[in-house]
Amino acid sequence: MTMARRLIFYRTLPIDENARSGSGLRPARLLSAFRRLGYEVDVVAGYAAERKRAIDTIKQNIRRGIAYDFAYAEPPTAPVLLNELHHLPLHPLLDYGFLSHCHSRGIPLVLFYCDVQWRLPDYRTRIGVHKYLYVLPFFYLDLAVYRRIVDALLVPDRGMLPQIPGWPDRKPVWVSLPGFDPAEQALPRAERPPGQALRLFYVGGIEHPVYDLTPLLEGLAWARDQGLDVTLTICAREPEWRRRPAEYDRFLGPHVRVVHNRTRLELLELYASHDVAVMPYGTVNAEWAMPIKFPEAVGLEVPVLAGAGTAVARMVDEQGIGWTVEPGVEGLYRALQPVNAGELERVRAAVVRVRPTYSWTGRAEEIAIIASEVRAAHGDRVARPA
Repeated sequence: MTMARRLIFYRTLPIDENARSGSGLRPARLLSAFRRLGYEVDVVAGYAAERKRAIDTIKQNIRRGIAYDFAYAEPPTAPVLLNELHHLPLHPLLDYGFLSHCHSRGIPLVLFYCDVQWRLPDYRTRIGVHKYLYVLPFFYLDLAVYRRIVDALLVPDRGMLPQIPGWPDRKPVWVSLPGFDPAEQALPRAERPPGQALRLFYVGGIEHPVYDLTPLLEGLAWARDQGLDVTLTICAREPEWRRRPAEYDRFLGPHVRVVHNRTRLELLELYASHDVAVMPYGTVNAEWAMPIKFPEAVGLEVPVLAGAGTAVARMVDEQGIGWTVEPGVEGLYRALQPVNAGELERVRAAVVRVRPTYSWTGRAEEIAIIASEVRAAHGDRVARPA
């Protein structure tokens, strides 16, 4: 039996190294991080035919006596059985059967449940009633299977747990945040000349109903009316900005710049030329969502502005790495009015101090520790030949 550290990495979609969304980027970055830690990783990913080949190989390995330290699963936001291109449940036993097999062989199964937008009141309207009625039973089926076979559940924030119906109290739950790319370093900062406006930067989605920049734009306009010298750069995909909600336009002006980055370097330059990174706080899931732009900002040494009551705000307050905006049009003004050059540097120093804990390698190490704790709790059961 080989003694090399080995794990199974499971996902029901292809792993895209160039993904731009958090749900696509996270698995790609974690996979690389596990390999940097020295794990030999057997990947089960892609569409059904590709997954079946990988599953057959892993089952053969287990029969040969190869031991796996754990299995890490990160399903997409759609139900497992509907992840094929045709969205039909034509392989009902493939994935559930494989994960059950891992669990039954004593391989700790750690699963990251990334979102529960399907539980939000407006989800039915957002996707349409017919589609909603089609997908809803499959979400519940996923959870029924997970309750039985998952050894450790990971969530972006504990505030999400009440939205996961029927999750048993006896099952351990951990919070797992995204990370930032350790290969990237913050570019030299474009320092703000004395007397120049405080420069805010927002990057991400802008469309209803998931995102709503109205609280940010309205608060910014009100703050400027009170004499606060502050500007905002919005970085959004160009087609999405063309479809922006009409109410945004009444808050736009010379103090708001809109850009559409084409390359990663351009995005890094944008971070380096701004003072504060704004996290989305007008979103339908902000109470528990942990956008990948949060660790990205920390990794690039930019302080964070977050909406009070959001998952990001709790981290910001706990670590002193930014400011929180209370509800109401005056919230942004009250948060930023005290921010002078000295305060900005103090908070930036706190960001630099916590930065090492936000790497993807750190996330992978945390998951490995969780798996080892599960294994110890189960009496160090390991996969043995059948």
